Amino acid sequence: SETERESQKLGAMTVAKQAGVGLMLGEELGVDGVVVKQLVPRGSADRTARIKSGDQVLRVGEEDVSGSKVADMRHLVIGELGSTVSMTLRSAVSGQVYTVDLMRGTPEYFDSLGG
Repeated sequence: SETERESQKLGAMTVAKQAGVGLMLGEELGVDGVVVKQLVPRGSADRTARIKSGDQVLRVGEEDVSGSKVADMRHLVIGELGSTVSMTLRSAVSGQVYTVDLMRGTPEYFDSLGG
């Protein structure tokens, strides 16, 4: 029936599976903005072997988030499973600024890709 077809179409439009990049972010006293608190083992960020706990998040995609709170940037980091987001961070150790491209997904998702 027509209504059945409509509801099927709507079902296909429901939100795609959402995922982050395997970073636990937080705010730290004396640091402006958001820092990496923890990396999810085997998650996207962990797999770069670049991002370390304590690194400061400067940009997510095109957005400057250097003075932001975690709540303000959550929607920038989380997105469709398998999509990519670029993040610019400052190393807590060397002070060096670097950019990484991270695929959004869970550790299980990456395992299933055989990566």
